Amino acid sequence: MPRYPANREGFGQLLGAAGVTLSQPQIDTLWRYHQLLRERNGDGDLTRLHAFDTMVLLHYADCLLAVQKAADLLPSVVLDIGSGAGFPGIPLQIARPDLHVVLCEMRAKRVAFLQEAIDHCGLAKAQTLHRTLGRDTVTHCGGIITRALEKVPVTLQRVAHLVPPGGVAIFLKGPNCEPEVAQAKQHLAAGWQLVRDIAYAIPLTTHHRRLLVYQRQIDKTETLQRRSRTIDSAANDDFKLWAELLTGRGVRKQGLALVAGAKLVAELLSEMPHLCVELLVPKTMDRLPADLPDHVSVTVLAQPLHQQLDVSGTKGALAVVRADPPQPWSGQLDGPTLAVPFQDPENVGAVLRSALALGVRDVVLTQEAASPFHPKALRAGGLAALRARLWQGPPLAQLAELVQPEALVALSSEGTPLPNFAFPEDFLLVPGTEGPGLPAGMRATAVAIPMADGSESLNGATAAALALYQWARPRPDGD
Repeated sequence: MPRYPANREGFGQLLGAAGVTLSQPQIDTLWRYHQLLRERNGDGDLTRLHAFDTMVLLHYADCLLAVQKAADLLPSVVLDIGSGAGFPGIPLQIARPDLHVVLCEMRAKRVAFLQEAIDHCGLAKAQTLHRTLGRDTVTHCGGIITRALEKVPVTLQRVAHLVPPGGVAIFLKGPNCEPEVAQAKQHLAAGWQLVRDIAYAIPLTTHHRRLLVYQRQIDKTETLQRRSRTIDSAANDDFKLWAELLTGRGVRKQGLALVAGAKLVAELLSEMPHLCVELLVPKTMDRLPADLPDHVSVTVLAQPLHQQLDVSGTKGALAVVRADPPQPWSGQLDGPTLAVPFQDPENVGAVLRSALALGVRDVVLTQEAASPFHPKALRAGGLAALRARLWQGPPLAQLAELVQPEALVALSSEGTPLPNFAFPEDFLLVPGTEGPGLPAGMRATAVAIPMADGSESLNGATAAALALYQWARPRPDGD
């Protein structure tokens, strides 16, 4: 290799011989940066390369050759991750003054040098960012560039929340990075696509390099791309509203409910997507349900806030659904109908689940009943409250006033044994409330479920399920 003088003229000649194309003013600016780097590198903390030819070829030419090969893909705002002494960010900013280059570095001493270099070289559109990138980093960029920082899949995951769809991640790597490429393809194919892969040698050296450019893809199952906002404070008005949905009173007031659990949320989105208005996910959740409709917005909650709403401890997405209030019940019967007077939301959920499983869809909620959309009711009943036809009835004691006596089937231990009872075609099944049971006026014509000696009573939801099973089971001919 010819010898080039270690001065400004030789600096430009050596860059040209290596295939780097710069204007004379750009070479002059890069030379000023080179001199500052050598001057501030007394303890070797900025670079361990000292020889003139080595620094020019393995620092400046190395960075600028890669920049030239990716010139058409560079976004207007580029984040140089792990910039160190400024590679490749400062050479990139000098070669492309039209760009805005952000030099991201975690070590304070190097950040101070980077800022000095920006000022010394007059790089008005460059800036420093003193931090380690993580999930909480908020900065605007169209893509990132990095040289010899960490493995490709790690960086792609680290910057996924920063790079928008269509943006790029540019890697200046050594020749032996194939395992990283394979790992990235295996784990990150949905979010990134390798759009440029160029192996080349640095001229005038024995060193080989590989340029990798990944482009961010549109992926509707990725939380980062679908989220509409992030909420970190319990003082947020929407969070206060969702917290109200943990009570029956809040459900009635807002006309909304929270559905929790991966299985239930998946069923909801598959069968009743029109009822879902929002998905609340923890910051740790990277993927969303594949069939999430476009109309459903996604909100990311800080972990403590999500835990406060996730009373069942599912650690997954919570669906905010419409919980329309039941229509007033007129007393008209059209087939089997279940009255639900239970004040325990778990009993409400359990009996709704049993009723739908046995073929009863019409449900009358008495004024005493807990909300069928209470979180405990939904946990016990699944989506039964959303599938059933719900009606709002009067207090339990007034039900008999709306139904013909022969159509009222009340459950009480004093009544006719259930196996001996013939259900009418249209009927209202009325279990008693927890504790008091049935009003006295309904017990005279009640139906009883036989129990073993010594047993006083059954759980109301269980008794109702047994009675409906007796009604629904096939009967022998003539029975």
